[in-house]
Amino acid sequence: MGSIRLGRLPDSKPWRRVVAHIAEGESAAVVAGATSRAAVQGLRRGEWDPGIARTVFLLARIALAARDTDFAGALRDLDIRVPHEPGLFDLTAALAGALQAWHAAHPGRRTDLGEMGALAAAESLAALVGDHTAGLFPTGTEVRRSVRDFSTLNGFAALGHDYFARFVRRFLLYHLGRELSQHVGGAGRFADHGAHAAFVADLDAHCREAAVIVRVFAGQWYSKARFEHGITERQAQGFAAKCLEKLRGELARRGAAGG
Repeated sequence: MGSIRLGRLPDSKPWRRVVAHIAEGESAAVVAGATSRAAVQGLRRGEWDPGIARTVFLLARIALAARDTDFAGALRDLDIRVPHEPGLFDLTAALAGALQAWHAAHPGRRTDLGEMGALAAAESLAALVGDHTAGLFPTGTEVRRSVRDFSTLNGFAALGHDYFARFVRRFLLYHLGRELSQHVGGAGRFADHGAHAAFVADLDAHCREAAVIVRVFAGQWYSKARFEHGITERQAQGFAAKCLEKLRGELARRGAAGG
């Protein structure tokens, strides 16, 4: 993981519009919406990216595994190699390792979008489990209890919201990262690095607000899939595709409305 590449924005009319919005001091919402429209093909590819589907599948099954009396064994059945009572670092590192191994075994399916999804998943687990447990180093029991909370309708709704907010933030910064840095100092959009950081924080908040569009859907999907047929990778792919379709539309709508 970690090989995501950044370059200058393409020289096309939609991307020139993105650059103009940045230079003219438009809000994070407007820049995000313009970026989403310019990168629409990338988000569409993400809807059926097998790496994203694998990541969402594992997140859903990790939540379900926490209901098993042998949490570690249930995780190992998913090729998530953890010790007997996994702590938070054990779990996030093992998830990252499982996804890296999957990508290595399927080199033809490895994409930057899939890597973004994998990084967002590890971030999301670390943040949400960390928020729900006491202390810097939660015990294995505390970690399992927290992860088990994600296996309910409301719990998976929260996990899905957080995951897709982090994914879309990574997607936008993948395209914007280097361009934003070109506008720091001098007569640029950002007077200094603090102003640049504040804009990125606004972008993060915007992504989190936009991702609310998938929250209820995520909980309903998880509850229905779990009780009706069990959660399969194919179902996870359809779920991820629908979430990204919803997000693409929401980002464009918010951008057009100026946030």
